[in-house]
Amino acid sequence: MIGEALDKMIGVFAPATAVKRTQQRRTLQRMYAGAEANRLTNNKKPRNQSADSELLGPFGADAMRAWSRALVRDNAYAWGVVDTIVSSVIGCGIRAQSQVETAEGLDIEDINDVRDAVWQEWCEVCDVNGRMSFDEIQQLAQREMVEAGEVLIHLVRTPAKKYRGIYRPVPLALELIEADRLANERDTYKVRSTDGNRITRGVELDELGKPLAYWIYPEHPNGPYGAGRQDPVRIPAEDVLHLYRMDRIGQSRGVSWFAPVMSWLRDLGVYVDNEIQASAVASCFGVAITTTGRAGTGLMPSTDSETTDDNGNQFEYLEPAMIVRLQPGESVESINPGRPNSASEPWINLMLRGISVGTGLSYEVVSRNYSGTSYSSSRTSMLEDRRRFRRWQRYAVQHLCQPVWDAFCDQAATAGVDGFPAMSEVLADRRRATAVEWQTPAWEWVDPQSEQTASDAALVSFQSTYQDELGQRGKNWRNVFYQRAKEERLKSTLGLVTAEQSNIELARAEAEQAKALADGANGEAAAPVAAQALNGAQVTSLMEIVTQIGTGALPKESATPLMAAAFPSFTPEQITSIIAPIEPGTISADGVPAAAPENASEQSSGVYMGLSTMQWNRNRKAIQKTLDELTAGTMTEAAARVFLKSVGMPEADIETLMTDARDGQVDTDLAEVPDAEATANAT
Repeated sequence: MIGEALDKMIGVFAPATAVKRTQQRRTLQRMYAGAEANRLTNNKKPRNQSADSELLGPFGADAMRAWSRALVRDNAYAWGVVDTIVSSVIGCGIRAQSQVETAEGLDIEDINDVRDAVWQEWCEVCDVNGRMSFDEIQQLAQREMVEAGEVLIHLVRTPAKKYRGIYRPVPLALELIEADRLANERDTYKVRSTDGNRITRGVELDELGKPLAYWIYPEHPNGPYGAGRQDPVRIPAEDVLHLYRMDRIGQSRGVSWFAPVMSWLRDLGVYVDNEIQASAVASCFGVAITTTGRAGTGLMPSTDSETTDDNGNQFEYLEPAMIVRLQPGESVESINPGRPNSASEPWINLMLRGISVGTGLSYEVVSRNYSGTSYSSSRTSMLEDRRRFRRWQRYAVQHLCQPVWDAFCDQAATAGVDGFPAMSEVLADRRRATAVEWQTPAWEWVDPQSEQTASDAALVSFQSTYQDELGQRGKNWRNVFYQRAKEERLKSTLGLVTAEQSNIELARAEAEQAKALADGANGEAAAPVAAQALNGAQVTSLMEIVTQIGTGALPKESATPLMAAAFPSFTPEQITSIIAPIEPGTISADGVPAAAPENASEQSSGVYMGLSTMQWNRNRKAIQKTLDELTAGTMTEAAARVFLKSVGMPEADIETLMTDARDGQVDTDLAEVPDAEATANAT
């Protein structure tokens, strides 16, 4: 109000000045409250600077990197954040799988196998110093990115496969370089060079900001061998992988990932230390002696030098099982130190929640506290974490793994390593000539059964692919398919089946056998028996009764009421038609039909000399059907073997048929055994 009144007074003598004051006043009224500098912000006024400008000065990236390393060394939560990110993003290493394909999209397995073998051998000795594998280099590089904000990897293209005493199948080695070795003394951000290039924090850039080279000290500037002046070495950018998280446009150097929560981590560490010290001090005070009237002599009066300090003040102690005699007017009171502080845990949890947000992780992961979470909340937190992990994994693949693979293939092509393309093929189409897939580490499931069900449903409904589902488990879908195919071929060769498959095939074979017995016992009249819907247990019971009759263990007179009780849906006529044709002694004790008489060859012809005439006539339809289904592919070889064996066919004959059927048809003579009864009637 006073300002408006003053504007009116000024307007009488200087209208232009009054108008200007009014405009400025209205501009101030439209300002963001959050941008105001006041006592609550310590009157700080942030400046809009370029990304690289923020990296300079005593409080820039170098200071943040030093603080970050100190916190990781001394703060358990900071160390845990780094370790969690490395374990989740890199794990045991991001693995390469050569995927060279034909024009039709089929994998060239021989070439891929050769390249994978050479790559694995090289990964074990890729470190220029011979200390780390490629998996360990990935882990350390990711750790440096989080802790220091950036890391450099020098692609050392060695003159020969043997370099510095280490043999490598491809003349290429990797050198990890800390960000501290970038030479700041070469900076020319204040002076533009004649060629238009500039150097910012050791990174040489062209006029458009593209990295051209890196100026690197041979030794760490603060190391035991780097003291004093060093001349930095210029390394071309095509030989350097500079890994850092770019948070702003034009940012040429990285900043520690702890930057948003640096002060919180420091404060948390100080607070925890203070609480520990306070608890230690409080534990030193046991009881207090209060005196009414004259001063007492205490619990353990003494004038020894061991129980008094330099000023003559008396020390008094409590020991287990003491008998205390107090003087008149004295009393003992316990001291309540108030430790541990009941309010400390909620405050620490609050700090940890803020730190978790600033580091991109869930509270449960940062604090390692899962006591207050349910399955739903744990799964939600885990999915949120994995979204970030996947983003960082993609960065590691695109900026670390893939460039190393490209350099590896280039050096292999130059050196003429067998199995790798020529350089002309690489230059013509690199992605086709050196195709590769990267497999990131798997993550464990919260609820394996539920998530497996969801995965199966997603595949069936075409909402996902095997590449996606298997990739989440750390597996390559091509490798899984190839391995399954190999296993199935070997299982088929060895005649191995799973328990589930075996039960299905056995039930099917038993059902076919039961039907064959019914058909042979009563011809067409037995069809209703075969049409009965028998389950697996009923089929097994029926075969057991038939076997006992054939061995002579169960008389037909006893079998009739037993079968009637077991199969109430069977009519007496049906039961009779099944039992009547079975003769005792036609089945051995182990359930296999007894061998044919020695003169069977004189009575019959064809390939099934091991079967009696009755056995052949009874089962010929079922045998023929089994062979037809086997050649058509609707029955497995294992199931066919089970059935043919169950009807009494000798093992040699079964093997002959199986070998014959593998080409899709049975050429073996299937001449029927003459009907013995018909032959007898004719004579």
